[in-house]
Amino acid sequence: MSYHPAMEPSGERRALDGHDADVDEAVAPATDARELRAVATAVHAPGFILPWLDRFYDTDDVRLLVAASGGDVAAADAAQLERAVRRAVLDVDEDGTYAPADFHARLEIWAMLEGWKDLPPAVHRRLADWDVDAYAEKIRGDVASVREGRPNDSYAAGYTYVLLEEAEAIVAAQEHVFLWPCDCRSLVGACRRPVHVCLRFENDRGLGWEISRERAVEILRRADKAGLMHTADLHEEPGASSSICNCCTDCCYPHLAAERLRAQDVWPIRRHVARIRMELCTACGRCARRCPFGAVVCGSDGRPTLDIALCRGCGLCATGCGAEAIDLRPLAEL
Repeated sequence: MSYHPAMEPSGERRALDGHDADVDEAVAPATDARELRAVATAVHAPGFILPWLDRFYDTDDVRLLVAASGGDVAAADAAQLERAVRRAVLDVDEDGTYAPADFHARLEIWAMLEGWKDLPPAVHRRLADWDVDAYAEKIRGDVASVREGRPNDSYAAGYTYVLLEEAEAIVAAQEHVFLWPCDCRSLVGACRRPVHVCLRFENDRGLGWEISRERAVEILRRADKAGLMHTADLHEEPGASSSICNCCTDCCYPHLAAERLRAQDVWPIRRHVARIRMELCTACGRCARRCPFGAVVCGSDGRPTLDIALCRGCGLCATGCGAEAIDLRPLAEL
């Protein structure tokens, strides 16, 4: 994702770019300082973002958040409340009670669908690091359960590399498919691979675009061609999966979090390993270029070798092999 600042930050803000901010010293001048501090507290925003908080919450949002923090949004009309929930400014429970949505949720929706506006790149990077760090801590216990082989039915504990044909089978089993921008790539923006590639099977906050299953398969294949691997919360029944992500190692939170947790060897879960049939290999070198993990290396003669320990079984080497010289074997068969 590229940055498109509408203007260079001025005066007070430029001085804070990329540095710890004392929230008592600098706030966005367009909004009342006390209200912004109240909002930051209510949504658990990091202190360094306070000078930029008006990029995430407009005047109506601020009023609603202050009211919701006091437990009273009676003055807001239905359209205002619906807009606030859709944009992850507010959450609403089954009883119809409104509360401030956590800043992590607001950041995700804002980055995917509203844009970075004039937020400087240094602040963008700091926000992404803050969000990835929080995600890593959130899943720490789930990843530990995977490493230790303890049963755990959480989303993260079932997060698995799936082959292209498996991803297509998951899509075929869904009643509804919604296309979303990749939240990870929108937030981190460290590569130029396709963004509109995430497939969800429930439409959180009503913001996804409903597409046909046939269109979803086209997106999967295009993502695969672009070098994105497929991951999902895998279940015995394909229809039980809640989404399919199309991931890179530069931006995607699970890979960045696994690195922080030093869990790359176990998570996301791998179930396959590549096998190169040298008698069919044409020494084109494409498998090495497509492998996200450096598991395939080509020698001076172009012939590939595979490091099984580094292979995650994502299948990108196989789908890119025009000679069909690579297949994926289940780890259980090794």
